[in-house]
Amino acid sequence: MRKFFYFKLALSNVRRSKITYLPYLVATAVMSGVFLLIAGLLFSKGMTNTPSGDTAKALFAFGLVVYALFTFGFMLYINNFLIKRRKKEFGLYGILGLDKRHVGRVLVWENTFVVGGGLICGTAIALVFGRLLFLILMKLIHAVPGSSFSIPLIAYALMIGLFFLIFLVTSVANIIRVHTASPISLLSSEKSGEKDKKGLIPLAFIGAVLLVGSYYFAWTTEVPGLALGIFFPLAIAVIIATYLLFLCGSIVVLRLLRMKKSLYYQADHFVTISGMFHRMRQNARGLATICILSTMLVVTVSGTLSLYLGREQMTRAMYPFTVQVFVKDDATTEEIVSYDATLQQIAAENHVTLSADKSKLVTTLPDSEEYRRNNFVWEDSAFVEVPTLIFYDGSFRFDTSGTDEDCLAFIQAIRDHYSESFDQKPNLIVSDFYTAREEGYGFYGGLLFLGAFFAVLFLAVAVLILYFKQVTEGYEDKERFEILQKVGMDDHQVKKTINSQVLWVFFLPLAATTLHMLFASKIMAQMLRTFMLYDWGMVLACIGGTLLAFTLLYFVIYRVTARTYYRIVRR
Repeated sequence: MRKFFYFKLALSNVRRSKITYLPYLVATAVMSGVFLLIAGLLFSKGMTNTPSGDTAKALFAFGLVVYALFTFGFMLYINNFLIKRRKKEFGLYGILGLDKRHVGRVLVWENTFVVGGGLICGTAIALVFGRLLFLILMKLIHAVPGSSFSIPLIAYALMIGLFFLIFLVTSVANIIRVHTASPISLLSSEKSGEKDKKGLIPLAFIGAVLLVGSYYFAWTTEVPGLALGIFFPLAIAVIIATYLLFLCGSIVVLRLLRMKKSLYYQADHFVTISGMFHRMRQNARGLATICILSTMLVVTVSGTLSLYLGREQMTRAMYPFTVQVFVKDDATTEEIVSYDATLQQIAAENHVTLSADKSKLVTTLPDSEEYRRNNFVWEDSAFVEVPTLIFYDGSFRFDTSGTDEDCLAFIQAIRDHYSESFDQKPNLIVSDFYTAREEGYGFYGGLLFLGAFFAVLFLAVAVLILYFKQVTEGYEDKERFEILQKVGMDDHQVKKTINSQVLWVFFLPLAATTLHMLFASKIMAQMLRTFMLYDWGMVLACIGGTLLAFTLLYFVIYRVTARTYYRIVRR
């Protein structure tokens, strides 16, 4: 009977607090559904049977691990946020005589309803959209589906295992938090953020120095390899700086505004600045997290999109000649001439014409002296001319004319011919543009697909944090604005004050994200040069387009969540 009581109480709490639990359930559904889709695509037979499937599968395996880690961390963060929101309720349970262990059981049941319901909805999402996303992935990697898409049992097992672990950790954490806190402290927890902290100015200064320094190195680094090496240290520095400036810098700025008496002691400004003090004390950490998530979203989507759109350009840059055939190191002049004739013969059999443009070799040679070696073989201190193709530095280099199918058949014929000639121990290695392009489709297409999945994760968590903040602040501000109306502020002034505070707080992360991306664009462009992507204009277009799309989406989110806030305040 007692267990049934806990069950009913937990179910009643979830129904009563649906404005809080529904977004949590939706986030669980989205995260579990995306995880199941990634795992399903990784282990599906349809991926195994595609030419570029191996490349995409290796990428998806790495992405699945990273996604699981992010999901685990974000779910813990969201659970912690929810528990803080309900501390007063738990304290009231204790005062009414409900034991802490009973409160713990209620929390476990509530967690079971939300996580279980989220997993069911997430599975439904994966089953409904799985086939469509599989076809999109096949389109991105330029592959024809080898079989129909289905989610294997191992994908379900991995999803259940991950979220069961999340369920255990969050449940244990919630029980420990309830057991270690007194009812009085739980009841007064909402005011815990009201005290001003000491040492804010030095911390704000450190944050400003870190941010300015990171911006400087990001904008002035001109060496692509160095840019790639320092990007992640700079990203960590920017994350630390963002938290310090939101947590400490915002309070310092508000203090300075409050010290300016002529500005502070005005009806509108007094209420707005005081309200901002309250909001930043309570929400600075969450707003900084939203800023970091938004920046990660824009970087991930714009970076993967740039690589995907520039894949052809990068492959061409890596392969100035369509085909490069490396011969054995100790090849004699006669053997090299024989290779040349054989390559010509194989090309004719496959309806392919070979040509060699000497001018392409200029960019690959360090000086003019070596340039004079093209079309010659170095042997016994003498130059030996090769009849048709370019031979340089131990390899033949040439272009092919023909259809893609004929060129691929020609390349495979080269491998087959010399594999048989040398008893399955070929003395030459073939490197070609066509194979690299197919592998590029698999890698960059899969990378873009994973980038979209991670964008969904970052967006879901950011939306969830924004929503919970609006709900939390709505209940907190309701009483505050009722008092303001009682002391003489009319409804228009109250509405104006609310709008100014909400707008400032809501769009502060977006402004910081825009500033981060402005300086990140330069180092991102330099990093992409290591992949031989030199089109900075295209990279900037991808960053700008992604940022614009996110801004529009952010505004829509603001309108939806603000509506919930206003309904609570005006209730």
